[in-house]
Amino acid sequence: MPDVVLGGGPLSADLLVFDKDGVLLDFHAYWVTLSRLRAEAIARLAGRDDWGQPLLAGWGVDPQGRVRPTGVLATGTRVEACLMAATWLHHAGLPWTTARELAAEGFASAEREAAPVLRGAPLPGAARALTTLRAAGWRFALATTDRTASAEAFLADMGLRDAFASVVGGDRVETSKPDPAMFLLACEEAGVPPGRAVMVGDTDVDLRMGRRARACATIGVLSGVGTMDLLAPHADLVLAGVVDLPGLGPAPQR
Repeated sequence: MPDVVLGGGPLSADLLVFDKDGVLLDFHAYWVTLSRLRAEAIARLAGRDDWGQPLLAGWGVDPQGRVRPTGVLATGTRVEACLMAATWLHHAGLPWTTARELAAEGFASAEREAAPVLRGAPLPGAARALTTLRAAGWRFALATTDRTASAEAFLADMGLRDAFASVVGGDRVETSKPDPAMFLLACEEAGVPPGRAVMVGDTDVDLRMGRRARACATIGVLSGVGTMDLLAPHADLVLAGVVDLPGLGPAPQR
């Protein structure tokens, strides 16, 4: 099977477990746009146009569209983002049940509006990189805080759904990253022990999840929201993006 060549030498492994957003998918193009639509829909339903930006800020998005790498949008699930919006609305003066219902309706409305026109775009070169890795003998799994159905649709759009032995979304586990449950389920469904799997992610919670699950290695990528300072303490290797993964290649002949 393939070997991961890190600074300390080659490590034998069978499975690459990818996060989706910021690793395979263009995070900012999709999630910042959808978050703005969600905030606008909630503000419109509440009759308060001035509430849109505070909601975005609560999710970790600034007025210029920069995303805080430790914020709700970068590391949380849809359920958590909706709950955060409801909590903000409640603190702004709405009754809790009203706030909760309005947030849910705003999310649903924005997603209906976005569905015909907003599709997740793969990061440049991601599909080609996965094809190269697959040809080298790697198996794949996906562990994402997005919903499983959305993740599977994205992989299908890439033409690579069949390449993934497991797709685990945030709706399939009770505890989200950095808890190891998502990684462990992906490994179980792929039939690969965690110690022969590598975690590839763009946030510290991705990498911390991999380490808690005792992954063979953790690899950070800078193509999403994470920074070198944030990723390096939890990564065995940090790359610009998945396009650099084929460069790890098989171990050199000795």
